[in-house]
Amino acid sequence: MYKGLLPHLIKSLDLKPHHIVADIGSGNGFIAENIFESFALKNPVWCVDPSAEMQEVALKREGTYPVQKTAEEFFSDQKTSQCFDTILAVLCSHHFVDPNTVYERIFRSLRPSGSFVQFDWVSITHPIFKVAANSYSSYFQDVSERKQFLREIKFKGKFSQEEFSYAWSLTKSKLYEMFRRRYTSKFYQFTDEQIEDGIKELERETLKDVKDEDLINCNNVVLVTKFELE
Repeated sequence: MYKGLLPHLIKSLDLKPHHIVADIGSGNGFIAENIFESFALKNPVWCVDPSAEMQEVALKREGTYPVQKTAEEFFSDQKTSQCFDTILAVLCSHHFVDPNTVYERIFRSLRPSGSFVQFDWVSITHPIFKVAANSYSSYFQDVSERKQFLREIKFKGKFSQEEFSYAWSLTKSKLYEMFRRRYTSKFYQFTDEQIEDGIKELERETLKDVKDEDLINCNNVVLVTKFELE
């Protein structure tokens, strides 16, 4: 799923080899590693994520500098002031406990002419079990509210928003593996038993006629918000 997102993400960035980049909510460092390689960066990408498990994986990737902190903790440090040319927040902004403060500090952490790029899901279409679908529905119901909130943030510079969709596919067995690996933070609220019950539900209903290695076609819609300082 993130592989399908990656080309759009790379296209949205304008990085030079000497730039310093921070990836907030970086997870296992997949995006950071690809950015490092795609732009031939001379400095590793700062991977800011509170999960020790994710940071352990990120540490083994090329061009990553893991920092095990939340966005609030990381940007509260005055030493981050004007440190970064670009800051990313990919599908993680819903975790910001105090968004107003986080965005204010993100802008403070950018160098002159720096940029902050945020990616948010607008919709996803892969098969999902009912308990998880309910969790996602509340997230998607807030999309227009989040769009408006971002438009109203005060900063000096250029602001843009656009949506794009991308198609991707995976096998049924891979989909179940994603669930079990808790492929997004939304899944960390579920126990192993709940996930297995959800998979059984899909086997009985939505995916009962789909073989393990059959491809399932999916589509995601993503909102890209970009702030570029003057």
